[in-house]
Amino acid sequence: MIQPPSIETTQKNKAKMMLQLLLMMFIDIGLPLLLYFVLSKYLSTILALIISGVPPAISVIVTFILRRQVNVIGLLVLIGFVVGIILSVIQGDPKLFLLRESFITGAIGLAFIITLIPIKVGSFEMRPLVYYNAKNLGMANLKGLTEDEPIPERWERYWKSYPRFRQTFIVLTAVWGFGLLLEVPVRVIIIYRTATIDEAVYIGNIFLYSWLGCLVLFTITYSKHRQKEGEKLLKEQEEAAASAAIKD
Repeated sequence: MIQPPSIETTQKNKAKMMLQLLLMMFIDIGLPLLLYFVLSKYLSTILALIISGVPPAISVIVTFILRRQVNVIGLLVLIGFVVGIILSVIQGDPKLFLLRESFITGAIGLAFIITLIPIKVGSFEMRPLVYYNAKNLGMANLKGLTEDEPIPERWERYWKSYPRFRQTFIVLTAVWGFGLLLEVPVRVIIIYRTATIDEAVYIGNIFLYSWLGCLVLFTITYSKHRQKEGEKLLKEQEEAAASAAIKD
């Protein structure tokens, strides 16, 4: 009997995810902000902004090299970094460089939404972006038909067999996609309504990562809710199977 999906994060995976989150926050938030506010006292605003964006860019490149994978989100971040530098240098306006983060989040949000389109080319079938991320990070403990069933085949079997499994990743991908797109107009207002570049950097980053925190909180809450529903369904099916066996 094929068991319904039960998405459980092991203690090891939780610790791994927490370390990854803390490292990401330091590289993408703490270090760039620290560099900017220190360097802006001695260098031009544009140069300080460019240097502050180097750590996240290096992180993207190193991750790409180590994993030997085409990271769509990481690639968009790198493209946004380069485009932001070019625009700010050509126009001489530091605020244009600050818009690079909105370009990045907007592009990533669009990427999330595009993956919701059921595109099929040959043997390739599009899956929601959160599905790919969860599978690559090993975030779900999916029971196999056998102990030797490969993980990729296991994930595809669950995707094709269980509507609730598909729905979880579709909802999370849609929330992240539209959530990131919503950040763009708010960030633009912050950048062009604040009096100074320092204020724009400070308020913009507080808003961005507070909003990302809200999306993460929703993801955790929704995932736990779906997990409890899955466990309840599994228990009901086990009780029904046991009751049927007794009658037989």
